[in-house]
Amino acid sequence: MKAISILVGILVLAACNIVPNQIAVEENINLVNYKSIDKTQVSPSQIGELARWGGKIVSVENKKDVSEIEVVFFPESRSGKPRVGDESLGRFKAVVKGFVDPLVFEEGRLVTVVGSVGELIEGVIGEQTYKYPTLDAQGYYMWRKTTDLEVESVGFSPFLYSQHYRRGFFSPWYDPWWGRRQRVRVIHDNGHSQGNRVRPAPKSQPRVVPRNISEPAPRSRDDNGNVVIDQNTR
Repeated sequence: MKAISILVGILVLAACNIVPNQIAVEENINLVNYKSIDKTQVSPSQIGELARWGGKIVSVENKKDVSEIEVVFFPESRSGKPRVGDESLGRFKAVVKGFVDPLVFEEGRLVTVVGSVGELIEGVIGEQTYKYPTLDAQGYYMWRKTTDLEVESVGFSPFLYSQHYRRGFFSPWYDPWWGRRQRVRVIHDNGHSQGNRVRPAPKSQPRVVPRNISEPAPRSRDDNGNVVIDQNTR
């Protein structure tokens, strides 16, 4: 049983480290680190080089031929997902060809973008100018919304159980109330996640069969066994 638990744990950790295909790159490629970008002028040696940056979406600006997605940068985990608990190092803009729907790339969503490093784009945050590092997007991945909740289950038992004893024993100093803390991850449905939403099957309607006016009138029998035809039902 213990071996099975260890195996399951290893599989879960391995699954958490898998990078989605949309943002996966070959292992021998050196990606440009966001920290190495000069916010005053990008080094010519970095222009056109591949990078993978992620973070939290701030806004989307649709222009004539391209769309610019403004993102607050956060370092990525082994799976490529931004670690929003870490300190942000700044912002960048992902330049995507064509139209991008702001309702899909909504504010607060986590996104990871793979693309080539471009020139700085000057913008304004509040009343101050800001130079954004840019990525000409070649691929991106929208992460599903999740919330981690700490849940504590409470139970009662008058007996104390220990790993050294196969059977429980009573102790006057033992608190019979015990609790176990667990972490539960809730995945939210934002209306734009992968997969199809399951819809309930339509309720069956009662079948209505029109009565044929030419059909024989209902028949019954009297007390003597004679057939009686009710003409009023025709």
